[in-house]
Amino acid sequence: MIAATFASVSLLSTPARAQQDPWAARARALSDTPLASFQGVNCVSIHAPRSIVWRLLVAPEYAAAWFFADSPKLKPRGAHYKKGPTAEKGDVLSLEATTSEGPRHLDLSVIVAAPPDMLSFLVRSDEADILDRGIEQVSFTFGLESLPNGVTDLYLASHYDSNSPFSAILSPEVARHQRERRLAILEMFRLLAEEAARLTDPPLHDVPVAEVARTPRAPRK
Repeated sequence: MIAATFASVSLLSTPARAQQDPWAARARALSDTPLASFQGVNCVSIHAPRSIVWRLLVAPEYAAAWFFADSPKLKPRGAHYKKGPTAEKGDVLSLEATTSEGPRHLDLSVIVAAPPDMLSFLVRSDEADILDRGIEQVSFTFGLESLPNGVTDLYLASHYDSNSPFSAILSPEVARHQRERRLAILEMFRLLAEEAARLTDPPLHDVPVAEVARTPRAPRK
C-alpha cells in the first residue's frame, strides 16, 4: 500500500528528491497530458469512508474553500465546472476569490478523473499569480486509499517546472511554499470530509465511486 511509505495518522512529507513519483505512470495511462517534474507529496488520514472523500473531492461547491486554504488574505467566492456538475476528465474547474486588489480567477483543467482513486488538476490560467511565480505546468494530483475502520488516506502530490534559470535558483523557496500549500489543503479537506461523514445525508453529489485499479504503490523506505 501507499500507506507503507507514510505514517497513517498525521500530515507527512519528505523531500521530492528522496522520493519516486508513484503517480507519473498512472497519469500517462489515463491522460494525454504529461505531468511535469515531481516536487513532493503529503498525506492526511481522514476519518471518513473513501466514497465520502471522493464525492467531496469532485464537488465544486467546496473546492474554493480547500484550494485557497493557505491564503488567509484571500476570500473564496465559489467554484464551478464549466461543462458538468462534478469533476470529469476534460472539464475545467473555475475558482473565484476576492483579494485586496479585487476579484481574482483561476482555472484548473481536469486531466485525470478515475473514481474513487485518483483526480488530477492542471493549472490552465492564473490571471493574478495566485500561485507561485516562476513555475509552469503546475498540477495537483490527489490519490485516495481505504484503510480499516472507515479511514481514508488522502495524498496530494505537486508537479511543476521552473520557467527560467533565475526561477530555478528560487526553487527551494517555491518548494517550501508548495509544501505549505499542500498541508493547508489537506487539513482543510480533512475537516470538511469528517464533518460530512458525521451527517446522515451529507449534501454531496451522487457520483460513481466504483473501485478501479489502484494507484501505483510508492516504494517502501
